[in-house]
Amino acid sequence: MLSPSYSTAPANPEMLPRQQALLDALFTCVTACNEFIAYSWNEPDLPSRARSMRLGRDCADLCQLAGVFVARGSEHFRYILRECAELCRACADETTQHPGSLSRRCTEACRMAEDACRTSY
Repeated sequence: MLSPSYSTAPANPEMLPRQQALLDALFTCVTACNEFIAYSWNEPDLPSRARSMRLGRDCADLCQLAGVFVARGSEHFRYILRECAELCRACADETTQHPGSLSRRCTEACRMAEDACRTSY
């Protein structure tokens, strides 16, 4: 399991604990996806990772956007979280096909973010 210190989400004392947990999961996913993408550029099987890298980029971008919507209390955050959960699932399913600790970390972070998004909308 990823440690909470892996998250880059800023702590906000005015936020409810479950909102903070959602932000932690989203920003942990952003970090893990970005690390997976950076790592994948140096792998010999780069062509076989192309789809995973595209999904990872999409996942990181959408998790970041979802975090911004949640943090500012947007009235539309539930719509973003719905799509974010779907994209996190797809990214996790794809990255699980690759060996390595960063691939596993990305898969785990995506699954945690998916769960956090699904339980928040």
